[in-house]
Amino acid sequence: MSLVRCLATLNRAVVGGGGVSTLLAHQPTIATRAATQSPAIFNFLNRNHATHQTRTSSGTVRNASSSAPPLPADRDTGEDRRARVKSGSAEENHHTVATSSAPSSSSLISEATFDANRSRVVVTVLLADDGGATEQRYEFPAVWLRDNCQCERCFHGGSTSRVLDWERFDVDGVNVVRVGVLDGGRSLEVQWGDGEVHGRSVYELGWLLGRSFRGADTERYLREWYRPEPVVWGAAGFGGVLKEFSFEQVLADDGALRQWIEALIAYGVVMIKGAPLTENECRRLADRVGFIRKTHYGEEFIVKAKEGTSNVAYLSTPLQMHTDLPYYDYKPGCNLLHCLVQSSNPTGGENLIADGFYVAEQLRQHHPDDFRLLSETLVDWSDLGADEAGTFHSIYRAPVICIGRDGRLERINHSVPQRDSHFSVPLDRVEPWYRAMQRFVTILHREAVSFKTAPGDILTFSNVRMVHGRTGYTDTAGNTRHIVGAYLDWDEIYSRWRVLKTAAVSDREGK
Repeated sequence: MSLVRCLATLNRAVVGGGGVSTLLAHQPTIATRAATQSPAIFNFLNRNHATHQTRTSSGTVRNASSSAPPLPADRDTGEDRRARVKSGSAEENHHTVATSSAPSSSSLISEATFDANRSRVVVTVLLADDGGATEQRYEFPAVWLRDNCQCERCFHGGSTSRVLDWERFDVDGVNVVRVGVLDGGRSLEVQWGDGEVHGRSVYELGWLLGRSFRGADTERYLREWYRPEPVVWGAAGFGGVLKEFSFEQVLADDGALRQWIEALIAYGVVMIKGAPLTENECRRLADRVGFIRKTHYGEEFIVKAKEGTSNVAYLSTPLQMHTDLPYYDYKPGCNLLHCLVQSSNPTGGENLIADGFYVAEQLRQHHPDDFRLLSETLVDWSDLGADEAGTFHSIYRAPVICIGRDGRLERINHSVPQRDSHFSVPLDRVEPWYRAMQRFVTILHREAVSFKTAPGDILTFSNVRMVHGRTGYTDTAGNTRHIVGAYLDWDEIYSRWRVLKTAAVSDREGK
């Protein structure tokens, strides 16, 4: 199937999840490798395998246990979700999202009417499934239907874009004259009385159901096609979430590529094995998704001990846990770190990583005042120096914990070297912020894990979620460490994921 056709079928593919494959089905082998503990870092194999549960204000945040069950199918039921998400708190079922039954190809419109009082078109649909048939009622605002007319004058199919002339669009003047059923119940017809030459719109049933305004349906769409919920984890659960993928398979097979992306979306960190020991493999991996994100450190960057460096990552001393480039308004979303040469000493050079979203949720649940301070206080982040792209002086202000308008966690900012000495806040907020930050760092190190990558490993992780670092190592002529790094943006990752998912749905439907 061509890419154009694949994208053109996206609107059909999102119809209620019908035919959508299970997220992270048939995962590759789980890999975990432990290294010697530092005083602040807990080796994940030595932790008690307890399961914790946290929630965001907008919906359930799933939590990984040490056994790491696979992610749920796209069409799971409310009962399935309640069985997976268990908590001793009083909120246990408060945010549970139930999904509705996906329409089948035999679903038909049995009746269509217009509610003039509320200006809504009401469609009664006979939904057929293995258990028989049920009638479901759907309501669609008339103004939304008019805005989304699918005729050639209002919609350009080749670009899947609305071309309706909004300079002439009269929101209050939308007038439904008649509604009817076409194609034996497979389409809805609406006739308009707004004075236009073309006053008729036809909508396929599948298209309508895919855009249902019912709460469960919109939640399912956002989960399955916008951004799936993260599965947050602490140190005890890390042994079950670090997935391994073959570099060659990810490059050659769309199924493996999609599974890698889905694991990255869910858990925030994934290991890719078996990459050739050359400096251009991060670029090949990035090109498989979209394209490398360039920063003032260039496109690909070399991480090894350098004299006169402008970045502490290029030292062999311990690298404190951090997120990269917090001084960027739109900072790189995903890190690719390819190990070419690893320190041969038994200790030293271990990767440190923790789920910043898990740490933030621990604060939100157990220390809400600290969470509020870290999510509301703007912090000055900066970086200045000279590197691949020349001289730079970057400044950005953002909280340590960034929350979206829907209450979900969006981004973690933390870097001791890049936190500016300018702290543009009222005086009475300074000391409380420092205490809250101390608690954040304490939990962060408690929930961090350590492991050592081998030559050929590409450690991939979310830079807006994971907080990472490295233990120090001795750099000599006979003991070096050579890492090649690059960045990807989440916009490109999500885009590639949807393209792959749409293609898979279309292939199964034979379209």
